[in-house]
Amino acid sequence: MNKFDIIKEKETNGANYDLSPDDIIDRLTAWDSMYGVSIDNIDHNRCEVTFDSLPDDLEAFASEIYSFCPDIVDQGYGCIDEMIEMMEESGQPIPEKIMDQIEGVDLSEEDYGLKVLQNVIRKEKRLGFWWD
Repeated sequence: MNKFDIIKEKETNGANYDLSPDDIIDRLTAWDSMYGVSIDNIDHNRCEVTFDSLPDDLEAFASEIYSFCPDIVDQGYGCIDEMIEMMEESGQPIPEKIMDQIEGVDLSEEDYGLKVLQNVIRKEKRLGFWWD
């Protein structure tokens, strides 16, 4: 039994992106051989991945991650400007973690979600993947 067998057991998939459990395992296995990964919080349409090391080209890696899991930007880091706006309008403070994630990112740029993703990869080495 290897560390990715649980993905088959849970039938983790991104069916809406034509990703089978085997596709997810193939990608994670490739990343594991290059960077070392551990996985947890696995369910039928999600998993969390922690990277032991990172590639030098985080821009290319963020693009690869986005291709593998578009929701991470389209429903996540690419919506952070809207979340901040709602917090500001309601008088809620912006959490330090979010401020750290957006550090140095111009939220008015079209591709700011990929830049936030790069920050998260670099600073946290941990990502939640989901496909819904």
